[in-house]
Amino acid sequence: MKSKLTSFDNQENEILHDYGNIYEVERTNNAKRLKIGVSKNQISLLLKLIDGLTPPYFILYVLVVSRLKNEYGRYQSPLLESKLEVVNFLLDFKEYLETDARHHIWIGTVNKNGSLIFDQHNVIYAYGPIKAFKQTLKKLKFKEEEFSFPAPHCHHFHDSNDVFEEDILNYWEWSLFPLENNDEYD
Repeated sequence: MKSKLTSFDNQENEILHDYGNIYEVERTNNAKRLKIGVSKNQISLLLKLIDGLTPPYFILYVLVVSRLKNEYGRYQSPLLESKLEVVNFLLDFKEYLETDARHHIWIGTVNKNGSLIFDQHNVIYAYGPIKAFKQTLKKLKFKEEEFSFPAPHCHHFHDSNDVFEEDILNYWEWSLFPLENNDEYD
């Protein structure tokens, strides 16, 4: 099974990293956000959390590692008027987004009522309607507890996903912006 993130067990064997289905509330710059560790099917969870956001939307595809010598950067989609456009994009690239660590994906709203970030550590950050997001997580039997990225860990970039790196960059006419300090690969 392909994975974007692995960690190590007590005998230093590399294993698929599984946070379990957990979340915690964090404070950043006087704002609250949810940090969500998802066992699998992260895109399915994103599709449920999008219900808490109000269109129009945009996608920010943040390419931090390229196996194909594509330009690193923040690729911003055109304005997306409907949830269906976001859903179709996420479903078209579900396998790639869930199994490869060369990127982060952001779903934002023009009116700034919330955003969702799925990062290269298999963690989802949810900003905005925290109460509604928490209700969704509780219905799905997520538990509230603190967690952190495993240390040490490994990110994986699968050659079988190279075609998706090209396809995603050709999906829309993206606006390209430089990476910011917090985007960098680690």
